[in-house]
Amino acid sequence: MSFKCSIGLHSWDGCKCTVCGKIRDTEHETSKDCGVCSKCGSILEDRHDWSADCEKCSKCGKTAENQHSWTKDCEKCSKCGKIRENKHLMSEGICQVCRHGTFYDESDGTKYKIIKIGDQVMMAENLARKPSRGNYWIYENKESNKVQYGFLYDWEAAKAIAPKGWHLPAKAEWESLYSFLGGEGKQVFEELRAGGKSGFDGLFGGERYARGAFNSLGASAHFWSDTQEDEKQVCQFKLGAYTETAGFEKVDSDFGLSIRLFRNK
Repeated sequence: MSFKCSIGLHSWDGCKCTVCGKIRDTEHETSKDCGVCSKCGSILEDRHDWSADCEKCSKCGKTAENQHSWTKDCEKCSKCGKIRENKHLMSEGICQVCRHGTFYDESDGTKYKIIKIGDQVMMAENLARKPSRGNYWIYENKESNKVQYGFLYDWEAAKAIAPKGWHLPAKAEWESLYSFLGGEGKQVFEELRAGGKSGFDGLFGGERYARGAFNSLGASAHFWSDTQEDEKQVCQFKLGAYTETAGFEKVDSDFGLSIRLFRNK
């Protein structure tokens, strides 16, 4: 070893000293394979980037077979989001393997994702359908909020909104869903939140107060039921992002809440 190398003054060519051959754990050459340095041969763990495609590293191009996860959705990898076609095993509009499906609203051509949880089929997106009566709003009147979160409706509109074959769920149906997913607020929240295992993908679309103020976008999700609790109040099903819990509350019928329709049995 040269005197300079012995005191730490190596002559580095990337990861390798050209004088003494010492290897350092930086400046590896990984353009051909993120897991192996082509200059020194070192094995480098967890350097690949599979985020865009579980079977092809976006940095070095290396391929790996059978790494996608289709268990949550037969046509969308739950790890990288890759889409494939014609893999669902459909019966009555629902895949018998992953429980996903699609509903086309003929009134305006909108396509909604649907999901079967337990023995109930429901929408996996917030409704954005114009009602025949009652009031509806876009959160803070921003079109981008309609695209992501759908409309907010008062209860009068909610009761009249469902197309043929669908309905606004009763409190008992929400309770059945709650029970099927474990019957405990935090556990149910984890199942129903966006990205949760159930496929419901609850979006925190907030609410609109009766006097016109919007509140809680990104913080909570509020869904109508068809069940009236007293003269002015109706049962809502709520997901709270901060408390990370799901449960039932009363709400005035002139508030604006989101809607998830359930399919008729």
